[in-house]
Amino acid sequence: MFTRQAVFVTKRIPLLSRPVVRLNSTYKSITKLTELKEFQSSISNGSQLSVIDFFATWCNPCKAMIPVISKLIKEHPEVTFYKVDVDESPEIAKHCNVTAMPTFVFAKDGKLLGTVVGANPAALEEQIEELK
Repeated sequence: MFTRQAVFVTKRIPLLSRPVVRLNSTYKSITKLTELKEFQSSISNGSQLSVIDFFATWCNPCKAMIPVISKLIKEHPEVTFYKVDVDESPEIAKHCNVTAMPTFVFAKDGKLLGTVVGANPAALEEQIEELK
């Protein structure tokens, strides 16, 4: 007669001792907007294009875009970049109709001009070139 036994194999997986994506100093230096009034004031900075990165700390595609954003900051000094954590500032996300992350919103003269939804470096670069 056979008996049923369950055998569970456990495998130890070492935890990473370092972050997968490092926040470089360029990305860290982006102004983080937390209040709706602050957001509205910031995007009303004259004729200069503003790019607002709506992200969440738990969002892996958002983390994957960090090097892309850092590169764009260096390539486009005439563009102002901001970031908004959707979990900390849901009122700003709601104001801009953000429903997915990452979302990049483009503004000039206080007007919202367009969005790029998702981790799409080519579309982000294309919008910046078109709107600046």
